[in-house]
Amino acid sequence: MEDVQPRKIDGILRRAPPRGRILDVGCGPGFLEKFIPEAVALDIDLDNLRKVRRKKVLADARYLPFRSSVFDTVFCIDSVHLFEKTDELERVLSPGGKAVITLFCTEYTKEERMEELKKKVRKLRVKEEFFVGDRELDAVVVAEKPMG
Repeated sequence: MEDVQPRKIDGILRRAPPRGRILDVGCGPGFLEKFIPEAVALDIDLDNLRKVRRKKVLADARYLPFRSSVFDTVFCIDSVHLFEKTDELERVLSPGGKAVITLFCTEYTKEERMEELKKKVRKLRVKEEFFVGDRELDAVVVAEKPMG
């Protein structure tokens, strides 16, 4: 994972560069931190957070401890399978902000995993969808929160 994840993140950022205040939900050991050091890291696993050097928050993605509409970009890389709904991600996203959400898949399951991922972001407008990775494949959805 140490060599696979950074390549996937690089591929994601080439297609979906962040802007404004950034939240990394399910940050794990901090892979996104190497690319976006100013992002706020959030994870439920204290051991993972100890590996992160940036601003960090210990919390459950189902109950985010932030006001509504405070982040312009929300990343959720390889974590959305751990919770059923993306309501909290959508809540903290500012109007016009974008969510970049990935879901692990295989070459054989990629189409149904992409459909599953798009259903999770039902309140957002899907702007782009693509696959990233070689040895480990992820479905990626870039979705925008409607204005107003």
